[in-house]
Amino acid sequence: MLSKLLTKTDVEKSLEIPACGFDALPFQEGHCFYMNVADNNGSAWTFPCFIQPQKTGGDEYQSIGSSVVSVGWMKFATKIDLRVGDMVVLHHQSLDVNSKGSNLQFRIEVRRKIRLLGQDIWTTIDHA
Repeated sequence: MLSKLLTKTDVEKSLEIPACGFDALPFQEGHCFYMNVADNNGSAWTFPCFIQPQKTGGDEYQSIGSSVVSVGWMKFATKIDLRVGDMVVLHHQSLDVNSKGSNLQFRIEVRRKIRLLGQDIWTTIDHA
């Protein structure tokens, strides 16, 4: 659904989701929405997200810039031991098979590239 290689800012401050990833998110410009997320171990996380307008130059703003996840993100990043270069993948996950999206949440997967027998392999990172 949505994947992102993590930058230093993503790991140390807040996760920034570029506008191209918004098709998958339930956003309204200028508003906050909550992402209910379950990690691979079944732990539940709630991340408030705020949509920021993008400055195009001077005092003018383009309609949509990026979404920032800050509250709760650093706790998640620390618990999982996120690193620059890791990949975060968000998947839609319906809580109720019959709900058709009304109870939509996300499953978050963290992948890390490791070198094994001379090849780069992406592996899923779990926490204890």
